[in-house]
Amino acid sequence: MLPPIKPLRALSSLLILGMTLTSSPGDEVQSLSKTIVDRKALTFAAGPATRFGISVNGRSHQQWPLVSYRGYQYVTYFNASRQVCIGRRKLPNGLWDVIAFDDHRFETNDSHNTAVLGICDKDGTIHMAFDHHASQLNYRVSQIGAAHNPKTTEWTKKLFGEKQHSLGKVSAAERVTYPRFFAAPNGNLMLYYRSVTSANGDGFIEEYDGGSHQWTPGLGKFISRDKGILKSNGQTSHNRCPYMNCLSYAGNRLHASWVWRDRFEKTLALNNHSLCYAYSDDHGRTWHNSAGKMIGSTGKAPIHLDTEGLVVAPIPLASGLSNQTTHYAFPDGSIHIVVFHRAEGSRERRYQHYWRTSAGRWLHQALPFGGNRPKLLATPQRKMILIFSDNDTLQLAKGTPNAQITKWKWERLNLPEKQSIAADAIPDPTRWATEEVLSLYLQEYPKRKIRTKKPEAVDGVPSPLIIMDYRVN
Repeated sequence: MLPPIKPLRALSSLLILGMTLTSSPGDEVQSLSKTIVDRKALTFAAGPATRFGISVNGRSHQQWPLVSYRGYQYVTYFNASRQVCIGRRKLPNGLWDVIAFDDHRFETNDSHNTAVLGICDKDGTIHMAFDHHASQLNYRVSQIGAAHNPKTTEWTKKLFGEKQHSLGKVSAAERVTYPRFFAAPNGNLMLYYRSVTSANGDGFIEEYDGGSHQWTPGLGKFISRDKGILKSNGQTSHNRCPYMNCLSYAGNRLHASWVWRDRFEKTLALNNHSLCYAYSDDHGRTWHNSAGKMIGSTGKAPIHLDTEGLVVAPIPLASGLSNQTTHYAFPDGSIHIVVFHRAEGSRERRYQHYWRTSAGRWLHQALPFGGNRPKLLATPQRKMILIFSDNDTLQLAKGTPNAQITKWKWERLNLPEKQSIAADAIPDPTRWATEEVLSLYLQEYPKRKIRTKKPEAVDGVPSPLIIMDYRVN
């Protein structure tokens, strides 16, 4: 049985630091370009059929809808005709060429049901997963080499196969949510998703082998929902699910960070808790805690609530802890995670910066501001860029470390112009890694908001899906 969750003040292993926030000069952010992918991207009418926001394009759990590869940038989204689309452009300022598929229709107003894509470096295949919330997998893959020679590859529907509900010979779980593709340094492509449902779901990881052009058998569940008992306020939870911040490689190490959401016998509000971290040095086969101890084996002995050393910050229930936010890792083993929650005794939710040093020490710094679910990028010099929205407006903040890399000074950046946003802004990780260009996927807030009392799905006013390119000096 897991002992009761300790309050935040009991984090004896974390060093809690202060933080300053200032405004930077207006020329800190240079606007490089603003390109329109689709002038009429899907939005939902506000009403009983709409869940968790009016836009499905640009949600924090999308990893990733925007990826650069070999001089081209690729994007996926849902258009106002409720079709899943994939587009590409030649960087830096080419026009978007978009394919809209007509073999699948987006039927709900559920903003969980996002579209994501991934590119396998070994064989140049482009992979898509789209429209899931505890439902069957929707997946399609391109012809081999589709991304290797974009100049000579005709960009049409014929390039892609039919919609599938399995990963080739590897069967997916019956109920899929939050798929995420991410590229491995060996040239393969990885996929994460949650099975079953909220507060009662497992974490799955799969691998596409670009050498064999097949999904690898024998992987699967690496985080378990149903081991361990959690008691709080006289209630008991036997089931839970991981809500991932991110899965990403730094060097050859795969980093995973998440929080738990538990399912109690009775409804218990604010049931997210406990910041968790694990890493894998063998592409998701085995997992280690922050201290380096092996704690799990995918498909055989999954990580669970009681796993030793898994919790790196025992953030308690009812702290207003966010799920599905962000992290950024470095090749030396350090990792930075930003979530938001209330400190004990406070009603204000703020961003909280937790990080692991290369020596394995965890530290914590509270930011004096907050917003919606953020994304985090960084330079090799440990300068941080926080991307978020507040009051339906795009926001950026820069964090600069001190000489000892034990404290960050944060500056809110002034953008060249105000940019509306309907949900979250998602950065292109590969373009940032290769060029340090901040290329952001976002949908503008619709010009007017439609409200309805109808219980079925109703469209809102379409709005532009755009890519904003910035340089942060």
